[in-house]
Amino acid sequence: MSFWQKAWIKLRTLLIAALALAVFICLEYVVFSVFAYFGIDRKIYRGTYNFATCILVFIAMFVYNLICTKRKQPIFRMSKLRPDQVAALMVVGLGMLGFVTTYLAIAEKIAEYKKPVSDAIQDYRESVDRFAEVPQVVIPLWDSILYVVTLSFIVPITEEMTFRGVFFGQLRKGFNPWIAVILSAIGFGLMHGLTVHIGYAIGCGLIISSCYYLTDSLIAPILLHMVFNIFGSGLPTTLSFEFLKLPSESTNAFMRGVSTTSIMFMPVSVLAMAYLVSVKRKKEAEAKAKSEIISVTVPAQEESVEEAVETADIVKEDGSEADA
Repeated sequence: MSFWQKAWIKLRTLLIAALALAVFICLEYVVFSVFAYFGIDRKIYRGTYNFATCILVFIAMFVYNLICTKRKQPIFRMSKLRPDQVAALMVVGLGMLGFVTTYLAIAEKIAEYKKPVSDAIQDYRESVDRFAEVPQVVIPLWDSILYVVTLSFIVPITEEMTFRGVFFGQLRKGFNPWIAVILSAIGFGLMHGLTVHIGYAIGCGLIISSCYYLTDSLIAPILLHMVFNIFGSGLPTTLSFEFLKLPSESTNAFMRGVSTTSIMFMPVSVLAMAYLVSVKRKKEAEAKAKSEIISVTVPAQEESVEEAVETADIVKEDGSEADA
């Protein structure tokens, strides 16, 4: 295969993978347009907006995988996870939250000296705070609950179907798996915006994509994403609900404890990743050994068949000579 043929394959792979991100953006724009047409305030009904977007994306990615499966080219990998892998993934998820906490702490220190960074941090805080722009009394309780449920469980499913299932799944068809991991992480970061988000989003993308590759199961990145979103956004939002009447001091102390714990999990998460690597290598070694056994057994069986045929021919010839 020539250089230009290889280059065309890689370019085509990139374009097909990018199509998944384009679909993701278009579907969000569709929901945005519907809300604008009916005059629904997205800031008040943010939970409904996110839920509607997720449902459309889920349907689109599910149909895409269904089409690929019918063509005998399934795009989602759904290997069964062992309990030890699940435990390791949960540790990695908490360590990933610690990484983001550390990243933001460093960014806030830089913000003390750099005005643009300070503005970016402020915008970020407002974007992740459900009640930063609209008072709780204005937002229906059911929408706030829907927001937490969607953010904690549905967003991880739809985003992982898009970024790891389809985007990374297409990239690994034309690139080395680790190159696909890097490219998918960059795409994940860019989709989160060119602000303070992009740095930690790329880092998280590298971790999540690596875990998907190491486990060959889409459940792995979904689980990671859920752990991150539950402790990073879902739980803080829930604790801030006014109807719970929780003291702000207790809530803040609890969240500081979560942040400290997640930072402590960072070195442990490195060991958990190393464990996932060892499991991956062990499985590959076992698969290689089985293939070698099969490759040795099949020729031996073929030789036995040939010998049996030769023996039968000899017996037949001997029998013919005896009759004569």
